[in-house]
Formats: sequence, C-alpha cells, structure tokens
Amino acid sequence: MSVRVSFIISVFEQLNYTKRCLSSLKRTLDGKVEYEVLMVDDASEDNSAEFLRSLEAPFQVFFNSERKGFAKNNNLAASKARGEFLCLLNNDVFVEGDWLFPMIKVFEEKEDAGVIGNVQLLAESRKYDHMGMVFGPQGNPRHYGQWFKQRDFCGETKRWSAVTAACCLVRRNDFLKLGGFDEIFINGCEDVDLCLRYNRNGFSNYVVHDSVVLHVKGASAGRKRYNDRNSQILLERWGEEIRRIESVNDQVLHAKNYIFRGFFRPFSINLWKWLEAILIYFRIKRL
Repeated sequence: MSVRVSFIISVFEQLNYTKRCLSSLKRTLDGKVEYEVLMVDDASEDNSAEFLRSLEAPFQVFFNSERKGFAKNNNLAASKARGEFLCLLNNDVFVEGDWLFPMIKVFEEKEDAGVIGNVQLLAESRKYDHMGMVFGPQGNPRHYGQWFKQRDFCGETKRWSAVTAACCLVRRNDFLKLGGFDEIFINGCEDVDLCLRYNRNGFSNYVVHDSVVLHVKGASAGRKRYNDRNSQILLERWGEEIRRIESVNDQVLHAKNYIFRGFFRPFSINLWKWLEAILIYFRIKRL
C-alpha cells in the first residue's frame, strides 16, 4: 500500500514531548491510514538521539552534527518523503480524536487548498492559541484566537491569510514545487512566508475549526532568539504587499483579536490603536 501521509518532525531535545507526540500519532492513526514519520534530530544533547535510533518502520530518522533549524530540517525530510501529503508537526504538539482526516478532506473539497491548519490549544492551560493568522495594519502577523473563551467558526473550514506550521498539512508536490521553507529564516516566520507564497500562487490557506490539537509552544531552548531578525526579513520582503492585501482583508478579524488582547493584556497594547480597532470592528472606520 502506498504512503498517504508523511509526518515531518524536527526535534531538538525535549525527549518527553517527542515521546508523547509520537504516542498520540500512533493512538489516533494506527490502522486508519498508511503513513510514515520522518524525523530530524537537530544535534540534541539529551537522550533524544539514543531514543530516535531505537525507532523502526514507519520511522526514518536523520541526525545533524550541528544545529540547522526548523526550515532546513523540514526541507530535508520533505525531500525524502513518499506520501501524497506532508503533515508538518512540531514535537511538542499532541494530537487527539479525529484531527487529521478532516484536514485531508479539505483537499477533496477545495481546488485551491494550500496549507491546511487547525485550532490549537496551549497544552497546559487548554487556552486557545491559534485559530488562524491575521495581519495587522503594519503588516505584522498575529495568531487569531488568543485569550478567546470560546472557539469561533465551529463546524467551518475557513480561509485564512496564514496558518502556523506547528501542525499543518500540504500536498508534497506543491510544497516542493514552491521551494519548501525559505532557509533564510531561523526558527520563526518560515510558515508565514510559505503561506504568503501559496497565496501568490493561486492557493488558499484554510483552518479546519473542528480539528483541535494541543501545543506546548516554544518548548525548545533558544526558540525566540531570532524573532526580531525573522520579522525584519519578513516585512522587508512582504510588508508592502501585506499592507495592501492581507491587512485589508483581515482588518475586522484583526481588530477583534486586538480588542480581546486589550482586555486580557492591557499593558501590551497601544490605547489609540485599541480604540481604532473598536472603530474598525464596528465598521465605523476602514483601512
């Protein structure tokens, strides 16, 4: 039987998370779909390498002698994958229930399906962290749904400007044709850049709002070290186009997101921008 889905997992230490991630895959998928798991160990210094060497089929593991980062690791594994679909998955994401097949179904229903994401809860608190991505007026991407008390768009498969690659599904051929992740990014913004390239090449990115997974988020040491650099590269490359297209399309949802942020993290917002968001949300002002 041919492989339907290739799971791509980049690992840097956090062995307990890796074991939990793989256990959740086995529990939800064994006997339901033909799959393989390609993993890249990014020069871990804990016991991860020893554990990964013990894995047998359907696992295939690659070992780096030095850290190369998320983009390079995923591209390497994707180039070796055999599946029709690639599921890009962080090792600190834990899946449950019927999470994968609704994502595959999008490709059967949407001719323009590009990057397919899902709703993500923070693993410890079970608070919402991601229901899709929106772009602010200045072109900066934000996770929609943070601080929300309930899940928006239940029962829907909704188009979004971008989705996080902590857990997402793509057709392997499309991913490779578009060049995979741009390796100029180091552990951040690779997924946003990828989604924007999908947008510009006739695809759309969707979130299946009834597919819900758990994500520890930022578990790897040094995960945020290059955030400012990555953001600068992203905005230099895409800022003008984002402000003209995605920011305009996302303005109401971004406004709602920013309003919620003001309620739950008031010291993290600009008061005037928050008031502007209220005007945009109620359609009194438009970008």
